[in-house]
Amino acid sequence: MLAENKVKPNEATLVMVLSACARLGALVLGKWVHIQAKANGYSGNCRVGNALIDMYAKSGAMESAIDVFRSMKRKDLISWNTMICGLATHGHGADALNMFSEMKNAGEKPDSITFIGILSGCAHMGFVEDGFSYLKSMIDDYSIEPQIEHYGCIVDLLARAGLLAQAVDFIVKMPKEADAVMWATLLASCRVYKNVEFAELALEKLVEFDPKNPTNYVMLSNVYGDIGRWKDLARLKVATRDTGFRKLPGCSLIEVNDVVSEFYSLDERHPDKEQIYESLKGLTMLSRLYGNIPEGDTDID
Repeated sequence: MLAENKVKPNEATLVMVLSACARLGALVLGKWVHIQAKANGYSGNCRVGNALIDMYAKSGAMESAIDVFRSMKRKDLISWNTMICGLATHGHGADALNMFSEMKNAGEKPDSITFIGILSGCAHMGFVEDGFSYLKSMIDDYSIEPQIEHYGCIVDLLARAGLLAQAVDFIVKMPKEADAVMWATLLASCRVYKNVEFAELALEKLVEFDPKNPTNYVMLSNVYGDIGRWKDLARLKVATRDTGFRKLPGCSLIEVNDVVSEFYSLDERHPDKEQIYESLKGLTMLSRLYGNIPEGDTDID
């Protein structure tokens, strides 16, 4: 509407629109807003720059996020945190750690959010010793008290590395009560490493948080199925059916030509469904030719 009426957007307008683009993953629209920001003289604006970094990072366009970051003459703590967390989220753990070193060299003092990004980066890279070193530095060097999110990153770090016993020991001994996210993280890694003992423990704890969440039961059923524990799988199926649990179908959103389409598992509603499923079959066959066998989840509903 502003563009149609030839009204120049101000800083607040640009930040709000970019924040909306970030939440929606609307990269094309976000790029257009970026052009408008440049055209209206906001290239060097810190708040607009931070919003652009956030939009690009949440849309997975990390190269564009880095370009914006590098072009900013003035950076604040939010600028650094957004870059570090964005890099860590998208699996660029080493780059996140390098960015942290650059941040310290620039004289910017990290905060609690910074260390969430750093610990997450360590988890993605499998840097177990580094993760604990950063946790210690956070406490000793910066007097930042770890919150549940930081402890969750350590659990994720240990679980991803296959150190499941250490992850459970850490959960039990840490000064804060574990939340559902920690136990779900452990349960997910139990499938990767085919560990039934800790998977059953994780489900037991998750049921205490949310006894009617079918996803947790699906995750344990997948562990049983992967190692051939068919009797346990059958028992779990009966238990979930008796309680009336049903697995909600997976849902995904995609924007094509400025139109957002919503898809559910085995969806039959889209007008181009036949063409879509044929394309998916072709991609699946191509994937198999390259040796990639799609994982099939064990359904319990």
